[in-house]
Amino acid sequence: MSHRRPDLRLLANLEALLETRSVSRAADRMGVSQPAMSRILARLRDQLGDPLLVRGGGGMVLTPYAEALAEPLRRWLTTGERLLLPQDFDPARLERSFRIASTDFGILSVIRGALAGMAKAAPSVSFDIEALSSASLKRLAGGWLDLVIIGYRPEHAGVQWKRLFTEHRLCIARRDHPVLAEPVTVERFFDWPHVAALVGDGYVEPLTGEGVDTASRRMLLSAPSFSSIPYLVAETDALSVLPSRAARYFAGVYGLAVFEPPIAMPNFDYYVAWHERSTNDDATQWLVRQLSAAQAANDAEALRRIA
Repeated sequence: MSHRRPDLRLLANLEALLETRSVSRAADRMGVSQPAMSRILARLRDQLGDPLLVRGGGGMVLTPYAEALAEPLRRWLTTGERLLLPQDFDPARLERSFRIASTDFGILSVIRGALAGMAKAAPSVSFDIEALSSASLKRLAGGWLDLVIIGYRPEHAGVQWKRLFTEHRLCIARRDHPVLAEPVTVERFFDWPHVAALVGDGYVEPLTGEGVDTASRRMLLSAPSFSSIPYLVAETDALSVLPSRAARYFAGVYGLAVFEPPIAMPNFDYYVAWHERSTNDDATQWLVRQLSAAQAANDAEALRRIA
């Protein structure tokens, strides 16, 4: 083991290497080129007298020394960062781009209601949204994302979450659709073609659930986003089943009709998730609070309108 004093300036890079277990991903997180990160890894190996990362089955793996070092290093850096932060967190001074994975329904139902307030409170903050996928929770754990907004419980190692709301489903059709002339029975519901949004791995189309006989269902089109559905419904005979927040919003904007589905479909919960490394990050937790508070305010306003 080398007895040279380690260069403390490299420790943030070391944490990125140990957490991502990848030179390329660590380089992306730290904002340097891959060759530069390779040189940093070589310097760390020399100064610490250990390979740190070695090739294993399917990628790079940590040496026993690196495994033992990872958690104490993370705690040490977190403590150091908190010492350097202002004593009182002020979003007005925050300069940061948050990386978030979400469907367009998450943007509509979660981010949209909070965006104006966040832009006012933190004018130098921006949001980089990428499409939700089966890899999103892994990307969150690997440091590529700050938050994931998702419609099923985000169970993954190191991932923490907050439930934002419970959602049910409604149907939409154009206002002069013949299906609306009489009570919508199951038979009449399946007399007409349907369009559906199939977005993200893990999303289950509600009419394919257990106990639902869809043998007579005619699928006109499956779309990769919720936002395309109202155009398709407004100009065809198709019906669509959507989360209620999307159905009501689209109905108001595009002049569509909303009605209860004739089939019982399960509710689902919507969550915002972050990695445990961000639990003590004031900026990330401020963002979580903003999203949650805006959702609560929007739901309370909706209840007042109903009353």
